[in-house]
Amino acid sequence: MEQRSKNFRVMIVDDEAILRTGLLHLCSWSDHGIEIVAQASNGQEALQQIETVRPHVVITDIVMPLMDGVEFTKAMKLRYPEIKIIVLSSYSEFSYVREVFKYGVTDYLLKPKVSAPELISLIQSLCSDLEWKTKAPAAETLDISLALGQWLDHDIPREEMDEELLRGLTRHFPSRFYRMALADLSLLLNRTKWTQSQVEQVILQYAAEELSGLPYTVVFLKNEVLLLINFNLQEAGEAVDSLAAFARRIQASLNFVSFLQSEAFEDIRQTAGERERLLPCLGKLIYFPDSAIIPETRIINHNDDSASFDQTPFLTALRMLAMDESIRQLKALLSGISSAQSYNEYSLKLLCQNLVYNALTTLEQMKQPVMELGASKLKLFKQIDLAFGIRELEEVLLQFLQALKGAIRATDLSQTAILQKIYDYVNENFDKDISLAEMANALHLNYSYLSSYFKQRTGENLTSYINRVRTEKAKELLLNQELSISEVSRLTGFSEHNYFSKVFKKMTGMTPAEYRNHIFQ
Repeated sequence: MEQRSKNFRVMIVDDEAILRTGLLHLCSWSDHGIEIVAQASNGQEALQQIETVRPHVVITDIVMPLMDGVEFTKAMKLRYPEIKIIVLSSYSEFSYVREVFKYGVTDYLLKPKVSAPELISLIQSLCSDLEWKTKAPAAETLDISLALGQWLDHDIPREEMDEELLRGLTRHFPSRFYRMALADLSLLLNRTKWTQSQVEQVILQYAAEELSGLPYTVVFLKNEVLLLINFNLQEAGEAVDSLAAFARRIQASLNFVSFLQSEAFEDIRQTAGERERLLPCLGKLIYFPDSAIIPETRIINHNDDSASFDQTPFLTALRMLAMDESIRQLKALLSGISSAQSYNEYSLKLLCQNLVYNALTTLEQMKQPVMELGASKLKLFKQIDLAFGIRELEEVLLQFLQALKGAIRATDLSQTAILQKIYDYVNENFDKDISLAEMANALHLNYSYLSSYFKQRTGENLTSYINRVRTEKAKELLLNQELSISEVSRLTGFSEHNYFSKVFKKMTGMTPAEYRNHIFQ
């Protein structure tokens, strides 16, 4: 049966996903009687789809892997001479453009200057003298990836789904349940020499090998990849195992990619809502660098990054040149943040850059020789931006602090050594009933001198510092829900539960019970 097509059918062939996406969303094509029916990343892939999607016009790049634009246009001239071909080129590729005109290319456009009006006019002009009678495309020929991509990227309103699209998706996904896996590719592309096209080919290859037993599709949206699988209840375990095997192969090959796995859902129309719900959680994958795929149930999804870190003690330790103390505080901070997933990736890296900036500023004001480290600050910020996982982030910061430790002048070493001994004593004995007299005796200091010395050097009472260390330790222990608050009180050196609660609230603004409820709400 034949029917007259409502739109001019266009296919885009380019190895750059960003350019394909740009053309796809250059304008509202349907308003001009044009439909983008398929995409391909090289000529070989395009030829595999041509018979299915039957485009009237193909827009193709010249320089592509596997089969470039020249070979592609040769093949098109032989097999599908009726299809019009538009070449996209840059100035440096114009010798190739001259070559492809031998094989029936209709027109060309320069990449930097492609505009919607120009392209629309060209397509309409090329198609104006043709009788658009084609075989009605069977529902099975729907490009699932392209259709879902357009719908998810707002080409089709997400609150509704075209009946034809819904029918096509339902035929492609016949089982009851769906599960989604999401990953952000931006760090991989920024940190390696992989191109978008190469990454897509690897992902598609491993998906075909690991998920062949299940209906699935892979959708690329800018720097994001979305994998959707379909399964019955009895296949649920196999579906999860297959996703895990796929993700492990991707991480082993590409290194800097982790997937977030959704819970199962039952309606294909939920895909957009599930994706929007999971997108903010991608920033929490920084806490799981060794896992290729993380179930969403392991994400502590705070509504905002409300955690805060008082930098005063850290900077005070730097002013005292007590570098070991500042390193301890940094480790404790990152450990607490990791346990509670207090920040998303962007906010955590911003915090770390802020720590670096403030540390350098503080030591520069003290006339310490850190000018060289300050000059490489932007390089250090870049390292922080490109860190994959919280342990790598911690290693970058620890190397920075070690560099500071090696750069600062050995001034006032005896005084700094005394302060360091106090810090060490408190950190080693916080869980005991610390007596200032016993501390002074252990450090071979006069009792009254000990308190006044600490206050003079740090601006903080020694008792207050001890309580602050105990409070920070208590915050870590409260993350273990198997410990009662009374046990936490005892393990952090507070002899009385009520006194512990009073000190904890003074330091944090919350009682221990309120703090625990806030963390696990």
